[in-house]
Amino acid sequence: MREQSSIVKQVGSRPQTTILNVLELTGIALFTGKIVRCRFLPALPDTGIVFRRVDLLDKPCIRARASTVVSTPRCTVIGQNGITVQLVEHLLSATYGVGIDNLIVEIDGPEVPIFDGSSQKFVDFFLEAKTVSLAAQKPIFKILEPIEVSSNGTTVKASPSEELIFSYLLHYDAKGVLEHQDYLIKFSKEKYVRQLAACRTFSSYEEIQPLLEKGFIKGGSLENGIIVKDGRVINEGGLRYPNEMARHKALDMIGDLCLIGYDVIASFHGDKSGHSQTTKLAQLIEEKVLEWVHQTPQLHQDWAHTR
Repeated sequence: MREQSSIVKQVGSRPQTTILNVLELTGIALFTGKIVRCRFLPALPDTGIVFRRVDLLDKPCIRARASTVVSTPRCTVIGQNGITVQLVEHLLSATYGVGIDNLIVEIDGPEVPIFDGSSQKFVDFFLEAKTVSLAAQKPIFKILEPIEVSSNGTTVKASPSEELIFSYLLHYDAKGVLEHQDYLIKFSKEKYVRQLAACRTFSSYEEIQPLLEKGFIKGGSLENGIIVKDGRVINEGGLRYPNEMARHKALDMIGDLCLIGYDVIASFHGDKSGHSQTTKLAQLIEEKVLEWVHQTPQLHQDWAHTR
């Protein structure tokens, strides 16, 4: 038998989950500006999170895994066989935050609705749908050695830890609210719901205005994101938390790391990082986890069944 991966190891397991009730949400898409309908269905064990494009012939499915990420243009885009769904990170963050492992997301367009720019709407609906345990187990892994992705002065890193921790350091070369923020959460469902779910996406006015003028963000407004101009938030009511931007970046990071497909205990830290770096880290960890899975007969059988 081959020596197992020295980067990760399995340290336990827990019952898999899905939702109990079917629910439906409708909202505007940030980039296309179109109204999109999402229908959430319970799923069998080992399904994972699967998007089904019901607007297309044959209703093709896309598994939400790190290996299916195709691009990261200010959001995370997954795809298979040329079919894509973009802006999946807030929805995936919500599934991870409330503890949903298996879910079918029927969607009638190429983009997940933005709602208010946070994961709150998804969290509220998933809590309403209720989570139920399934008979099958989900393995839990632990990081044994640091894994890091760095590029252009940004870094995202997974370090060995006895607890699941997410932290983020945000700093821009500008005065005002974006100059420096940080956030750390020792993860639990309760903390996610209270501290992260309501935190909105954001942009500086200088970044977003040219995109709006060129029609690249047809559904954008002050109702679905924080806009910062001259160092100040221009949204009515201001910020929901003094460090709301850093919290949202942690929310995004959780959504992208959900793409690993397994529970991984580590201390995850982002320093000015975005979707590109975090999804690459998720891909590296997914590869290491699958090395272990391939070398463990029962897990290999379960994984092969879900491919």
